[in-house]
Amino acid sequence: MAENTKGILVILSVAIIWSPNALAQPNDTNYRIMDPNDIPDVLSMLASVTQANFEKIKAWRGRITNKSIITIRGEQAAELLTEYTDAEPNESLDEIQGLSNVKIEFKIDVENNRFFSFMECTEPPVYLDPQSNTAYPSLRWVPVEQIQIVTFEHQITINPLNWPKDTLSRIAQKERFRPTYRNDPRELFYIGEKTLWLWLPQLDQALQILGIEKSSAVIKKKSIGDDITYRIEVSEASKDNPLSIIILSSEAGFNRTFFENWYRDGSLMSKITTEFVNLQGVFLPGKWEMEIYYPDGGLMRQEDCTIEHQQINISIPDSTFSVQNHLREGDKLRDMIANKEFECNDGKLIEVPQKSKD
Repeated sequence: MAENTKGILVILSVAIIWSPNALAQPNDTNYRIMDPNDIPDVLSMLASVTQANFEKIKAWRGRITNKSIITIRGEQAAELLTEYTDAEPNESLDEIQGLSNVKIEFKIDVENNRFFSFMECTEPPVYLDPQSNTAYPSLRWVPVEQIQIVTFEHQITINPLNWPKDTLSRIAQKERFRPTYRNDPRELFYIGEKTLWLWLPQLDQALQILGIEKSSAVIKKKSIGDDITYRIEVSEASKDNPLSIIILSSEAGFNRTFFENWYRDGSLMSKITTEFVNLQGVFLPGKWEMEIYYPDGGLMRQEDCTIEHQQINISIPDSTFSVQNHLREGDKLRDMIANKEFECNDGKLIEVPQKSKD
């Protein structure tokens, strides 16, 4: 039982978290600590409501606009800036930031847990030298695209064959499924590797085992008119600073609108804020901001995402999730599970005989 309690802290402390502006500020003094006797029913209600909302989604599609900043540190920073831009060599440079904009078309067969995404970058990234505050556009760049197909059994990634030189030929790589949720908006319904409605009962179980007084979690409530907001703070035992803060708002169907993680020394690790929209009676993420920080407080990564043209419960053809449908004549598929290679020939995947080692 104690392992389950510890697992909650682990899940929270390693989860990637996203960031907010004014949806729900973490230091809002209008929150009141809840009566311990009310907590089990509230957590059960929150789990039930969020699960019922998500289960209304049978199919989901849309287009994500992703604006990101990634910090590159160390020797690689100066090397990358010199190699990809017209900047003068500067060996003293130990940090640069890469700014990029990508668009991601996604299609999700929620009922059968099948995911498709087509990511494209149609404008060159920009590299920022923070020492001189100078921006350098990338000179070695071509339009980039990537296709990802994910099922319960496997995930397939399709890239240009000789990226970035050759965008006419593609190569696909098939691997065992790994729950990374990259470019998948369903991750906004998760806490770590669990959906919110599975994580909340785990939290309730831990609270009942330890008791509210001895637990490392505090649950608060704020009511303004008909709007209700719950704030969950999870800390290490005997520590004042929380490791994680989660905010669930009735305006978003009690889905997660704010999620913040902290390093054990009290410095911010990551945070994410999500704005939900109501489409056909279903709460869906419409916009989110995410920030991840180094232990020294420097920005590691930032993403600003918006979903456009959302649609739900419109049938998605099975061919969307078939790798053959996205390969051209002569393209190859490397099956890392079966240790085989295939080539697309007349719309079929033909196994390529392995070369003898003799």
